[in-house]
Amino acid sequence: MIDDFVPEPQPSGALVPPPRNPPTAIATAAPLPPRNEPRIVRRGSGFRGLVETALDTIDTLGDTIAEAVGLR
Repeated sequence: MIDDFVPEPQPSGALVPPPRNPPTAIATAAPLPPRNEPRIVRRGSGFRGLVETALDTIDTLGDTIAEAVGLR
């Protein structure tokens, strides 16, 4: 049985709580870089202006994704 074996206490043994370790620091993420202000560019009206604006927006989105992934 488990209760049959009881270790004999040592005369120098004292029942004191273990020493307290200082709290561990918690790491935090570095602050995000400031976002670039949106570029407002006036384009010509009509289909050409719409296409240029759409392509500029897609290019900016691609740059943002490439920076986030670490390709640039």
